[in-house]
Amino acid sequence: MKIFCLEKFFLPFAFALILVACGTVEPPETDEGFIPDGELKFALIPNDNVPGDSVDANLSHGVRIFVHPNAHYELSFDKDVYSSSKPQLRLFRVYWNDRMKNYGASWVRTINPDEEDGRYVYNFVCEESDRSIWITSLNDGNDFYNGTTRNVRLKAHGSYSDHFSVNLIVAGKIKDLDVSYDSLAQMLQEGFDRFYTSVKVDTVYVRFADEHPTLGKKYPKTEPWIAGRTSDDQMMTDLGGWPESEVYDALDVVLVHRFKQEGLLGLSDMFGSNMSGGSGSTVVVANHIRQDGVDMVIDAKRIVYTALHEIGHFFGLRHTTATFSDQVANGDYSVYDDGFTDTPYCFESLSSKAFLAKKGMAADFRQPFRQQAPRYRFDVSVQALSNVSYCPDASNFMFPMESETELIGFSEQQLDVIRSNLMLMPH
Repeated sequence: MKIFCLEKFFLPFAFALILVACGTVEPPETDEGFIPDGELKFALIPNDNVPGDSVDANLSHGVRIFVHPNAHYELSFDKDVYSSSKPQLRLFRVYWNDRMKNYGASWVRTINPDEEDGRYVYNFVCEESDRSIWITSLNDGNDFYNGTTRNVRLKAHGSYSDHFSVNLIVAGKIKDLDVSYDSLAQMLQEGFDRFYTSVKVDTVYVRFADEHPTLGKKYPKTEPWIAGRTSDDQMMTDLGGWPESEVYDALDVVLVHRFKQEGLLGLSDMFGSNMSGGSGSTVVVANHIRQDGVDMVIDAKRIVYTALHEIGHFFGLRHTTATFSDQVANGDYSVYDDGFTDTPYCFESLSSKAFLAKKGMAADFRQPFRQQAPRYRFDVSVQALSNVSYCPDASNFMFPMESETELIGFSEQQLDVIRSNLMLMPH
């Protein structure tokens, strides 16, 4: 049995996530060759369509994926015409070793590819009891595969329901909200009914953090909650999985006063992948935004639109056009758009400093594997060199900036991803 230290690969604050995601697993004793030896900076998101050069370049030596119970996966990439061998895909589970007090990788399976339309295709079913982190490697005989792996894709489908519910959880004192909480929940429900047409949100419940049966004292309703300052956990993770049977598997949307970072309205993990509490199970929105040291109130309509946008990230949707802040948050500068053919890319960004960097602008999503908080700030004027309202994707819900263009909704390909990724998650 081989044990290896993931401190080389994972940021220290990712350890807690791995423990939650994987639990304590006794590793098998078989086929431990070709343990991933890369830096594991990059991850594959199910049903993502981004042409990511970084994932392509690192697949052989290790990229990360979340897998879910009973889900079917198809990992594929273009065949290297200059290589005569068919590489094997080996999958490893991250586990905690109680005896050694460190993390290791245990072999899960080895898969030989099928060849379809000039691509190598690897099919497998996840037999875990809960979501887990797996990592990849490719081998060619007695060595890691050194052929090219271009246009890597991970398709996935599950059999869970395409219905879900939402908990709107009010944390701390919310000042200056222009509607009641019930009205805000109703507006959110109407937004789901109008825009999330590939799935069904059955009910939006209102819950109050100060009434939580075990954590209520932590969230007094007399003080505004500033995510990232009142507590270090910006994602309000402990409020995920509200402890009532009928709403435990709902998506938890937490409403706070504001975020510590200037310019931030909402935050989600990119493909949070979890409907059952704990890491990756929450989306956070605010009713104030901090700009130039001043708190400015956000009206209910804007809160709802922010929530709908962040929930898109939760289900694995990227911005239609990537900002520089997105690339920093991804740790991947090869991604410029979302890869979908029915969400046009805004070429205005090539001449717009507002896309490249915006004063006080922080990424509104986190990579769930890295758990890096959005701390990026760039001292560049908010004003674009050209009007982003002219961008062809400005009407899409996953457009990264606010504009004067009316939001129309999601594209068909985006809606397909929302439904597919929802059905991967036990709920």
